[in-house]
Amino acid sequence: MIEGYSLQIVYAHHMMPRNNVHTSQSVALMRRIRIIVPVFMLVIGTGTIGYLLLENDFGWVDALYQSVITISTVGFGEVKELSAASRIFTIVLILLGVSAFTYTFSILGEYVVAGELRGSVRARKMRTKISKLKRHTIVCGYGRIGTRIAEEFKTIGQDVVLIDNDKKVTDQMKNSGWLTVEGDAGDDQALIDANIENASRLIAATGSDAINLMIALSARTLNPEIFIVSRADDENNELKLLKAGANRVVPIYRSTGRRMAQLALRPNAVEFTDIALGDHEIELSIEDLIVESGSALDGTTLEICVTPEGANYMVLAVRRKNGALEMTPPPSTAIASNDVIVVFGTRDHFSELESLTRNSPD
Repeated sequence: MIEGYSLQIVYAHHMMPRNNVHTSQSVALMRRIRIIVPVFMLVIGTGTIGYLLLENDFGWVDALYQSVITISTVGFGEVKELSAASRIFTIVLILLGVSAFTYTFSILGEYVVAGELRGSVRARKMRTKISKLKRHTIVCGYGRIGTRIAEEFKTIGQDVVLIDNDKKVTDQMKNSGWLTVEGDAGDDQALIDANIENASRLIAATGSDAINLMIALSARTLNPEIFIVSRADDENNELKLLKAGANRVVPIYRSTGRRMAQLALRPNAVEFTDIALGDHEIELSIEDLIVESGSALDGTTLEICVTPEGANYMVLAVRRKNGALEMTPPPSTAIASNDVIVVFGTRDHFSELESLTRNSPD
C-alpha cells in the first residue's frame, strides 16, 4: 500500500464474526435461566395444594407459608402439628426444594462464569490480534469526530485500534467489530496496549486539548517515529500541541470556517476535491510517497517520473525533509531520500511511481 500522512489515517479493521458454537451455547443457557421461575412456582404450588389436601385445618395462607418455609429449609418450625402423611410429603417437598435451589444456583453460576469467560477469551483474542499489527493507526477518542474519521476511512487498507475511556462506548465498539482498548489515551499503558511501538500513525481526536496534548507527548515518547495528527478546539493551543510532538494540528473551528467559506466561494472546486479525496467509487486520490534511500529517485530528478502522455498520475508537490513544500515542481527538481512526493491520480497507477520511491532488494 502507498503510505500517506494526514489524508490516509483511519481504516476500520473488523474482527472475526462470532463463533456459532458460543452463540448456540448462550441461547441454550438463556433458555435454562427462563425456566427457573416456573420451576419454583411449580414446587411452591405443589406444596401448597398438598398441604391443603393433607391437612383439613390448613387455610391457603397456612399451606403457602408451610410450603415456602419447607422449600427454603429456614427451620422456622411447622405451622401446626403435621400428620404422618404430611411429614412424608414434607420430606419429598424438601428434596424438591433443595433440587430447585441447586439447579438455580448452578445455572446462575454458569451464566456468570460463562459470561466472564467469554469476555476474558474475547479480550485475550483482541490483545493478541492488536499485538500482531504492524504500521497500523491508533485513534484516540470515539466521539463525534473520532466516529466520523473511522466511518469515513473504514474502507482504506489500514488497520486501526480505537482507544476510549468510556466502557459503554468501548463495549459498543467491540460489538461493532472494532479493535479496541479501554483506557485513558494519555496514559502510557493504554498506548502500549494499542501496540504503539509498531504503529505508523496516531490521531488524537478527543474533545479536550489538554488530553490531546498528553496523548501527543506520551505517543512521541513511546514511538519517536510515529506520525501524529491532533485535534485542537482552541487555536491558541496549536503551537503547544506541535511542541508536544504532533506533526499536524487541525484547529476544528478554523478549519470548519475555512471550508464553509470555500464552499460558498468555490463550490465546484471543493466538490472536485471531495470526490478526489473521498469517493472510493471514482478511483482518484492524492497520495504521499516517501523517497527511500537507495531508490531509483534518490539523488535524481523528477524527470524520470514525469507522466507520459495519457498516464493517470501527476506530481503536485514535493515536501522536503526539512519541511519546505515546493508546489507544482518542474521535471528538473532534484529529489533526495526522505523527501515526500505528493501525487494526484488513479490508485491503480500509483504503483508505477511507487516503485521508483522504494528501495528494491533487487
